[in-house]
Amino acid sequence: MKRDSVSLRLSQDHLPLADLVFDSLRDAIIQGSLQPGAWLRQAPLAEELGVSQMPVREALKRLVAEGLAERIAYKGVKAVEFTPEDVVDISTNRLVLESLAVRLAAPLITDEELEGLREILKESERCANEEEISRRRVLNNEFHLLICKASRRRYLVRLIEALWKWFPSVMLYEGMLRQKELLSIRSEREDQEHRAILHALEQRNAQRAEREVRRHIQNLSQELTEILGIPEEVVKPLGELYPSHSPLEYTIES
Repeated sequence: MKRDSVSLRLSQDHLPLADLVFDSLRDAIIQGSLQPGAWLRQAPLAEELGVSQMPVREALKRLVAEGLAERIAYKGVKAVEFTPEDVVDISTNRLVLESLAVRLAAPLITDEELEGLREILKESERCANEEEISRRRVLNNEFHLLICKASRRRYLVRLIEALWKWFPSVMLYEGMLRQKELLSIRSEREDQEHRAILHALEQRNAQRAEREVRRHIQNLSQELTEILGIPEEVVKPLGELYPSHSPLEYTIES
């Protein structure tokens, strides 16, 4: 590992050391300083960063939990290797499963859960600048998972949570920072689409909620190309899965 490959973000020294190490390793993976498939060894990383192995160990656990690294039995932890096809595969599964979850959630979601979605959306709308992009990413995750949990289908929720751990949302949001001139436009579009989903849920309109979730996730295909550089021909099937955002042809029993 090169000496300049990873460095602590000392400007954030008010954070716990484990958080600093995590942020530094995450940024190194996203920015390419740590190549996909690179082994993340505790001792060399601790020496490189000038810390003990304990915060490195905690940071590696978080990287694995967020899907930016994977643990190989008897070998260790390495930076995840996402192919373009992997990202589109995860997005396609999200499209199918979250569409189902929101349709199930629409008649069951409580007033308290709706209020929770409103609060998340309000805070997200205030996170409009580049310094708050990490918080916006967390709020986006919370918004989607709260809707899924309102479906009351615990195994469906587990599947979706697993997909979210693997979906490279960190890469997507951090990638937005490299196109700062479009950051506000993309953030506003995300907020508008979230408002449309929330409005449909407030009306307990299952088909409309499902349609809005589909639209939201399928619109992601443009960002996969523009931000992550995934070829259009690879992303194309995601946009064509449900033509014209038509409702699914099946009946769901509550």
